[in-house]
Amino acid sequence: MKRKKKKSKRFINYIRNEIYSKQFLESNRKSDKDFTRKRKLTFPKIILFMLNSIKKSLQKELTEFFLNFSNEKNITNSAFCQSRMKLSHTAFIELNDGIIKEFYTDNLFELWNGFRLLAIDGSRLQLPLSLELIEDFGFAENQGAVPVPMAQASYCYDLLNNMIINSEIDRYETSEYNLALKHLQKCQFEKDLLIYDRYYDGMWFMFYHILKKKDFIIRMARNSITEVQNFFGSDEESKIIEITKLHTDSQKQLKNLNLEFKSFKIRLVKVILDNGEVEVLATSLLDEKKYPNKEFKWLYGKRWGIETNFDHLKNHLMIEDFTGLSSLSVLQDFFVSMFMANMQQIFISEAQDELKDQKKDTEYEYKINKNLSFGFMKDRFVKILLDKNADRNIKDLKELFKINPSPIRKGRSF
Repeated sequence: MKRKKKKSKRFINYIRNEIYSKQFLESNRKSDKDFTRKRKLTFPKIILFMLNSIKKSLQKELTEFFLNFSNEKNITNSAFCQSRMKLSHTAFIELNDGIIKEFYTDNLFELWNGFRLLAIDGSRLQLPLSLELIEDFGFAENQGAVPVPMAQASYCYDLLNNMIINSEIDRYETSEYNLALKHLQKCQFEKDLLIYDRYYDGMWFMFYHILKKKDFIIRMARNSITEVQNFFGSDEESKIIEITKLHTDSQKQLKNLNLEFKSFKIRLVKVILDNGEVEVLATSLLDEKKYPNKEFKWLYGKRWGIETNFDHLKNHLMIEDFTGLSSLSVLQDFFVSMFMANMQQIFISEAQDELKDQKKDTEYEYKINKNLSFGFMKDRFVKILLDKNADRNIKDLKELFKINPSPIRKGRSF
């Protein structure tokens, strides 16, 4: 049976059912006593408010939200801050995990040769100034030697379907390798091809992928192992090498993971950029006939998608505009942003299909303006969740998404 692309309404129904379910409440409250009394700020209302892209002053957002959606008055900033402390950030992780599972189950989505193309990368986030955040996340010092609370974030991103598979936020000094290992544990699809920049070129890291049956493409640094350095200077375009031993640092990494090293093979592929520069990629895809050299420039070029997604998260979803000074509020806001980015993409994908059909006779191809479209979700997404007959509201939102589409331009490759 041929798969069909799931409609956004399927995801809306899932989210609505979760938010109002007893099981979801019980698994995502801080204490068994929380959200047991009848109050204005119920568990679903707190969730919905936080999904509504809080960008103005908190009190103004509260007043407008509850007037628009609950007819409630006199909801204070203090009351909300007390209530949010009863809500675990895991609620938003669970919602995101749910839509990701829904997206990749009996759905039509893009693959390359049967693989999901995934990128993992990290980004540092500046946090609000508070002693709790400095203690829990760590800090950097600015030029005036003033401590600035910082966190290390990491994302696993589907490059063909523009979905954030999972995300992590941890202390500032946390190794990006350690966060990548957490991502890999959650990559349960049958065939994943992970694409990395040169900061992930450790041989132990490649061995870990092979051990876990996860394929990879990694851009290599010029000061890597001798075999890679020699390949940079050779005339060869592709070469399979065997890694028979590891340097001391790599050995320590495997020892920390309680893993025993065995020799393994990787393939080196030379890619010549448009400006004439030479780059070397290491890959577990050893079959040169099945995966010819000419494919790798395009494949690695797709990794640029995670960079543009970082820009979208920081400059349009404003993920560094946190709404509280506690560690819990930072975790809540971070995972809300990841969830909302994915919901935006689900609506974009559906609207894009409609736009493509509407523009099929035009000279150029167009795409939904991603940066513009997120602003349209304010209030409208909550309205869709609250309205049991959501079809009309979903249609109206998609029509807004199709306003001012952008011409499709050739993307950056390296």
